[in-house]
Amino acid sequence: MKKVVFFIIFSFSLSLMLHARSENSFLGSAKIDAISFTVSAKSEDGKPIEGALVKITSSGITIGAGTTNNVGNAIIRIASYEQQLADVSVSHSLYKDQVLTGITLAEGKIVAISLKRQTATADVIAEKTEEKVAKIEDKTTKANEKTTQYETEAERLAREREAVQQSQEQLIKEREEAQRIAEEKKRQADQKQLEADEARMALEKEKAEAQRIKDEELRKADLDAAKRAEEARRREQEAQNRQNNQLVEVKDDEKNAEKEAAEKQQDQKKAIEEAERKAKEDEQKAKQEKNAAEDKEAEAKEKARREKEALKSEEKKAEEEKEAKESAEKEAKEAEKKEKEAEKEKKEAEKEAKEVAKEKEAAQELKEKLAELDEEQEEIDDARKELDKEQKELDKKKKKGKKLEKLAKEQEKIDEKNKELDEKQKKLDDKRKKAMKKAK
Repeated sequence: MKKVVFFIIFSFSLSLMLHARSENSFLGSAKIDAISFTVSAKSEDGKPIEGALVKITSSGITIGAGTTNNVGNAIIRIASYEQQLADVSVSHSLYKDQVLTGITLAEGKIVAISLKRQTATADVIAEKTEEKVAKIEDKTTKANEKTTQYETEAERLAREREAVQQSQEQLIKEREEAQRIAEEKKRQADQKQLEADEARMALEKEKAEAQRIKDEELRKADLDAAKRAEEARRREQEAQNRQNNQLVEVKDDEKNAEKEAAEKQQDQKKAIEEAERKAKEDEQKAKQEKNAAEDKEAEAKEKARREKEALKSEEKKAEEEKEAKESAEKEAKEAEKKEKEAEKEKKEAEKEAKEVAKEKEAAQELKEKLAELDEEQEEIDDARKELDKEQKELDKKKKKGKKLEKLAKEQEKIDEKNKELDEKQKKLDDKRKKAMKKAK
């Protein structure tokens, strides 16, 4: 609907323009009733393009159309042309579209346009097929050469494998003897290690017992110290609280041209498809020959691979026997070393057992010393409880609001006694720290 309206408006405007021009012919405008010109379409290599669709448009309206012939020419006829600028577009399914814009047409003029290919032609396909076949034949030749190489390699590898098998037997004998020696050394080392382990276990048991006593006393001392510190903070906070309480387009020609172009392009596509089919047949035949050569090459390669794998396997076995022999010799040395280390460890365990006995004795002394200090702590705690009782009684009296001056003096006495107890506590804590430090 929009296109129809646009066409009516355009036709009306065109009629007005033509009428105005006819009335003002003195201005030099010349009307050409009809023109005929040629559009020549060729490929990049200069070959004519047949069956290309040619359209001539002006202000978005198609004013002419045609199809190129076997020499790549399309003769376009325009019934009415007033030398306005026009666009010439050429399209073909096998080429990229090309447009010439803003050109002036004339009777007998030749408009040349070059198009770039986007798909190959039948000739190009045939040429490329020949190249592919040549490459495939070259690969076939190389495959045959490799077949010979693989067969030679397989024979050489077989000979080497036999030589490796012969040297392997001697390695097996040497390895077995080395393993026997290593096992005997290991047995002796295990016996001495067992003795050292038993001594070590006894030592660890004694050591653990001494550490348990020490840890228990230290834990108890830490808990008591934390409790006393908390009591001191509480008393300090209560004293602070007491103090604070006193203080907040041309349609038919275009359709015909499109139809003709489509038919010719369809024929060209068929020709290309036929060329592609023949090319595929030639290529398939070459591939079959190549595949046969490659199969033969693969067979020879597989034979060489198997021989190589067999050689590797024999070499690996020989290497494993060599490594086993070296490992057995190494184990014998390690067993001897382990025997010496076990003897040394046993002596060290005996020496350490004496040190642990001293630690255990020190832990027992610490326990006794802390027990003495605990008795002194009980005396301080009892005195502190008595003061707490006195403080509670004094607080009750303060709430009544009587004899405050006398009560203030009593508070000073309690505070002084608390200070004396704090001093005793400090001295006791120092004794406890010295005992702990000595135990460490």
